[in-house]
Amino acid sequence: MHIRWRSITARILGPSLLTLMLTAAHAAAADQFGTPKGDEGTRIFKATEHPHYSGQFHLSGQKATLIGSMQDRAPWDHLDYAGKHLIPVQGSIDIQVNELTNSGQVIAEFVEGADRYRIDFDRFAAKAPFQDGGIATRIYEHGDSGNGDPLYPKTWLYLAGWGTATMWKNDQVLYKDYDAHFMVMERSRDPKTHAVRYPVKRTLPGGETDPAGMEIDLWVRSKEQNTNNFPPFETFVHLCWEEVTWRSAQ
Repeated sequence: MHIRWRSITARILGPSLLTLMLTAAHAAAADQFGTPKGDEGTRIFKATEHPHYSGQFHLSGQKATLIGSMQDRAPWDHLDYAGKHLIPVQGSIDIQVNELTNSGQVIAEFVEGADRYRIDFDRFAAKAPFQDGGIATRIYEHGDSGNGDPLYPKTWLYLAGWGTATMWKNDQVLYKDYDAHFMVMERSRDPKTHAVRYPVKRTLPGGETDPAGMEIDLWVRSKEQNTNNFPPFETFVHLCWEEVTWRSAQ
């Protein structure tokens, strides 16, 4: 019956008029809902290409790990790809930033032994274009990405920041105005062995991370170098939170 009425309608209106009506209906739908242009429907859009992007992020991290120890003496390895010197610590991280204005605050707290530590990271600034003013989202970094250093595997960054932080130990300033970097990133360590499988010879173009998981990493480092350490800095504090919660931005 549907086909019959369609046939009758086509005879009454004529092919040209029917085509014109269908084209107009399609155009109206395109105006209302939009249609992809070329590969536009499948590519990854920048955050600012979304009409209602607020730029406001609020995340928190639990299940903290300190890579190495605050008591380490040179030489030390505070990236520890093998996962042999990881210290589970009581601690959390809270990230409240505005990516559009490159402002906000990252507060990390943890306890190692009898000492309490706090990192205040609230000054964001870019040293490279990909850092987008100090806070960036939806980019790749590290590894062979061409962004940042190759010290860690190439990873998709849901959110990241670069700038300056101050670190406290038992309410006393320990490191003032040190370089800092946080990453909300793909999981870097094997859940069983805790190893970072990097660097390895890859047959696939993606980085050595696991997109099925997520973590928050925070680095605080000195400007002074020490080639006996890895990475080659006099100070390099590295923390990781394996449980990530996205919260409603206020």
